[in-house]
Amino acid sequence: MAYLVASKSLPRYVKRYLRIFSFRRLFNFILVMLSMTLSWMIRRPIVWGQPFMLMVEPTNYCNLKCPLCPSGNGEMSRRRGNMSLDDYKKMVDELAPRSFMMMMWNQGEPYLNGCFNEMVSYAHSKGIFTFTSTNGHYIRKDSEAESIVESGLDEIIVSLDGVDQETYQKYRVGGDINKVFDGVHRLVAAKRRLEIETPLINLQFIVMRHNQDDIDIAEQYARDLGVDKFLVKTAQVYSDSDADKFLPTEDLYNRYEETDDGLVVKGQPGRGCKVLWYSTMVNWNGDVAPCCFDKDVDFKMGSAFEKGSFKNIWRGRSYMDFRKTVLRDRSTIDMCRNCSEGYRGMFSHVKELRS
Repeated sequence: MAYLVASKSLPRYVKRYLRIFSFRRLFNFILVMLSMTLSWMIRRPIVWGQPFMLMVEPTNYCNLKCPLCPSGNGEMSRRRGNMSLDDYKKMVDELAPRSFMMMMWNQGEPYLNGCFNEMVSYAHSKGIFTFTSTNGHYIRKDSEAESIVESGLDEIIVSLDGVDQETYQKYRVGGDINKVFDGVHRLVAAKRRLEIETPLINLQFIVMRHNQDDIDIAEQYARDLGVDKFLVKTAQVYSDSDADKFLPTEDLYNRYEETDDGLVVKGQPGRGCKVLWYSTMVNWNGDVAPCCFDKDVDFKMGSAFEKGSFKNIWRGRSYMDFRKTVLRDRSTIDMCRNCSEGYRGMFSHVKELRS
């Protein structure tokens, strides 16, 4: 996430990260980075410490039908559900002493889990930096905006992939752009009313063929709304037909390039994946996956809801064998070939609007 932080905003981020500092977390961070470096050098997985970044899926239900999202387009085959607050707390209690950041979304709209604000508050109480991403349709009342602000959430991404209803609904199928505008207005106003600086609000614009000419207009909307950052993100596709329909024609906003083997992610490393050393993905039912690109949990590593189990999962045979395969040649795994890890162009443009 470092590439999402502009240099002029570093003092603000340093101040915020001091809240999550502990010597135990620092020691764990050092262990993780050392073991990752050694693994790269000898091409054999060595794993010390535990992940300092967690990805947690509060739910895989969604109110929209986005055609490039496995949850929205119906291609996700795993069972749907919401993570329970009790299971979540047990997991956080085990992992919080060494983890300092939690990305609270995956396949689904987080605010469809009725306990989501309580989840954020609990992580915040443990000194964990919390970050989520939403389609913005569930900030319908001033009280809902205030609940988000008062939860202690550190940062939020709100998706806005169009500048009017016509362009917006081409991708956010079933969505209402005015609900997004209204929700962001409420969130900005709630922060001012409550005199609380967080969450930082990022307005995210995924560039596709039908909206690639609207980036400047979207950025102006972000300024007018009073958000903190404007993110321009490249689109991920899963088929040639999706590529033909959605990928922009301008190379700057396209994470892929044409080769003899078809579309490949630009500049993707052939071996290794740092994520497998510092992060993990816990889905709504506790299933642990190596990362968020494992949409259907084809590579299940274990269950995070079994007390005291995560240390065994993190160094277990399944995880170690997966790391070994990726260190040798990540192209042998389908999801890894379409992964943006190692490609800095996933966000082609990040503009700080408020410092």
